[in-house]
Amino acid sequence: LIATGPLPNIAAALNREPRMVDRVREICIMGGSVTFGNWTPTAEFNIYVDPEAAYRVFNSGIHVKMTGINLTRQCCLTEKHIADFRNIGTKAANFAADLTEYFLKTCEDETQLTGATIHDACAAAWIINPDLIKSAPMHIDIELKGELTRGMTVCDYRHLRGIDPAVDIERTPQMDFRGEQPNAEAALELDFPGFVDLLYKTLRQYD
Repeated sequence: LIATGPLPNIAAALNREPRMVDRVREICIMGGSVTFGNWTPTAEFNIYVDPEAAYRVFNSGIHVKMTGINLTRQCCLTEKHIADFRNIGTKAANFAADLTEYFLKTCEDETQLTGATIHDACAAAWIINPDLIKSAPMHIDIELKGELTRGMTVCDYRHLRGIDPAVDIERTPQMDFRGEQPNAEAALELDFPGFVDLLYKTLRQYD
């Protein structure tokens, strides 16, 4: 199951049919963050707008793959990619070019970013080709009460801390888990050239 927005529908489904836990192998979400937020300093929008629903999903017992904005910020399309879409020339590619062109201008105007950050497609790409994303297991919970941190995805990555001051989060465990056992897998690093190749291949298939 891939979720690219807030999670109230999935939370409601879990409440209505608890056996869903045994029928869904994993949920890959676009939302949250291992590090910074975007809607607040600590919370990403999709989690912030309904943290109770996110809490229900992350604590459901279903394995969660979290594609947070710490990962999706690495997926940044530029004018070059727009030109490549138009060169592909299919109806889908031209539509993608129009959308990306509009989004690129919006990003430049509102955030001063020099590219269009493509968030939701990262969650889909992770399911299509797991090799595109490096991730790490960690326990992730949702803050519901914090005055400054409501909606934060609290990620326990203490087992990923190393001695290199230039690396905040190692890609492999450096020690045993310190707290609760992992309930999720957090995306950390994107193979962006591989993502773009998958995107081009997909756009060529749909005329």
